[in-house]
Amino acid sequence: MHFARNTTILIFILSLSHALYSAPKYPFPQKATYKYGILPTTINHEKVQQAYDDFIARFYQESGDKARIKFDEPDNTVSEGIGYGMLIMVYMDNATNNTQGKFDKLWKYYNSFLNDNQLMHWKISGFSHVINHNAATDAEVDVAAALIQAYKQWGDDKYLNDARALVGKIYQHEVNGNGYLKPGDAWDDEKNPSYFSTAAMESFKNVGSQDWNRVITNSYNLLKQVRNSNTGLVPDWCSEWGSPSGGDRGHYKYDAARTPWRIAWDYVWHGRTDAKDICTKMASWIKTKTGGIASQVVDGYTLNGDPLGEWDNTTFVGPLGCAGMVDASHQAWLDNANTRMNTFAGRKETYYNSSLKVITMLLLSGNMPDFWNYTPAKPKFTLTTVSTPSNGGTVQVPTSAAQYDSGTTVTLSAQPSNGYRFLYWSGDATGTETSKTITMTKNMNITANFELYNATGSKRILPHTLSLFADKNTITWAIPRAGNVCIRIVDMVGRKIAQPVNAYITSGISSIKLSTPLKKGMYLVQMQSSSGKLTQQLFVER
Repeated sequence: MHFARNTTILIFILSLSHALYSAPKYPFPQKATYKYGILPTTINHEKVQQAYDDFIARFYQESGDKARIKFDEPDNTVSEGIGYGMLIMVYMDNATNNTQGKFDKLWKYYNSFLNDNQLMHWKISGFSHVINHNAATDAEVDVAAALIQAYKQWGDDKYLNDARALVGKIYQHEVNGNGYLKPGDAWDDEKNPSYFSTAAMESFKNVGSQDWNRVITNSYNLLKQVRNSNTGLVPDWCSEWGSPSGGDRGHYKYDAARTPWRIAWDYVWHGRTDAKDICTKMASWIKTKTGGIASQVVDGYTLNGDPLGEWDNTTFVGPLGCAGMVDASHQAWLDNANTRMNTFAGRKETYYNSSLKVITMLLLSGNMPDFWNYTPAKPKFTLTTVSTPSNGGTVQVPTSAAQYDSGTTVTLSAQPSNGYRFLYWSGDATGTETSKTITMTKNMNITANFELYNATGSKRILPHTLSLFADKNTITWAIPRAGNVCIRIVDMVGRKIAQPVNAYITSGISSIKLSTPLKKGMYLVQMQSSSGKLTQQLFVER
């Protein structure tokens, strides 16, 4: 009895905790068609789910009301990982993934390790203490973007209020006096082009009155100034006046690799000309460099395009694939890169590669729309109509189409053939009216059922009911189960005139046309089957 009571309590607690969270307004997969740009020709949402499942299994960890994303040093967490995690959770929510609780626990973790500016310290040991102090701007930008989308996804004002407060802190502490995004709240010696999340900054206008247009414009100006004129590649780090930093920090490596994803994100949401220009140059170069084969991408290049790495991985393939989303001329490259990303879906990669794998696959697959400017496509359903018997009549559909949007009303009209009349609808429609209006809420199969009748309407041939009807030209019958059927026509003294049927017949309604019409006179039509016997008197008048 104690076990039963405790089990009941546990079930109640689990049910209550689940009820605390809102159903997502836009569940994964969203299958969005972005307002701008293109999508891969073939999209596999199951691969995105597979990449997400691997990410959660290996990097997401909870402790009480908090959760973290494990860094490459698994005992530690960096703030950018919280940003990636929150972006992923807001787009992956559905009845199976249930990510809102995970989102809230990541946000709780962020707020558990704040500095004096109320921004998260960038490196934390597990759930315990700060390792490296002060904030990294890319984390704040992603976290704020996730909060803004969360408000539309789950409809809770707390996300909007939290986003508004965080965006204000970003502008106050991580934008400098010249209107450039700083790399962190405590230093500004260099700039990191991959932090320039212009799509996110555009969304900040929804919650704040700061001058984000100035920051966006400066971001694009710096990107165009620092990029290589031939390849379009930008460095990991640069100066505010557009000079690449020295050494490895001046190459296109693991920081800069994020840039085409962030800029393509801005283009498909907002159609910004500068975004298309930057992505087009990168996409055009990488197509030529690799012959259009994404597996030939390597993990690092000099700005003039010389390879520095030797491996293709999701950090480089995914974002460069996203660059192809800005124009149809890059369709073949986009398709090849998307296919390559699908092969990576279940591959065990590092924290950084795995994070960018999920995020870039979300964008590539149409599962990263701007919920503030998004109307989901209505589901489409098919309508199949049949007539029973097949020669009994037709179903007319004035608005006939291969598929119908959910909620579309369709009027069906049953049109009996000569000698038949309509009985009723069956399948996904009911009723006896000849004109029937239905609302498409699923794939629908509808049958119009007809009956054969004589001039007085006294004879009825019903499906799966032993019945018989004959005239001078045609004999129609119905049997409830398959079996041998013998039909004979005799005159009134019992002499056989014809035996049109003597065969194995399937159940239901059947008919046969007499090869020689009957002459004037009185006849008996006799049917014998495994279901019983019937005799009909038939008078033929010439």
